Amino acid sequence: MVLRAWYDPDDDNEPIIVGSAQDLDALLDRLAVDGALVDVPPLMQLSRRDAEGWAVLHIGVNGDRGVLTHTDGTGSYVTTDRTDATATTITYDYMGHLREVPGNAEIPLPEVREAAREFVSTNGARPTRVHWRAEE
Repeated sequence: MVLRAWYDPDDDNEPIIVGSAQDLDALLDRLAVDGALVDVPPLMQLSRRDAEGWAVLHIGVNGDRGVLTHTDGTGSYVTTDRTDATATTITYDYMGHLREVPGNAEIPLPEVREAAREFVSTNGARPTRVHWRAEE
């Protein structure tokens, strides 16, 4: 399995190839380091597209928390911490483009990492290790 990651505001023409959990961990570590240097936390896209279908996972890192969104042919979902903070929003930066998520979308970073690893190991299935809500 080979997934493509899009995360480089300076060079958005070429994806970063993610073929293993180690590749993913290195990229998530980079997001964490980069996030500590900016005001708006970074967001990356990890995707697969093949004859069997497609799936996209956006991964954001904000200190010790993060966010995931998953989109495929069945719909779009965002993580939730299962609180009622949907009236507020949190802004992430996807390669120079701001993206808002509900205020309750952030979850602990270890859960983000485990769910992202599950996405890689299942070739794009929506991770089952976190709670989701349909995106509006």
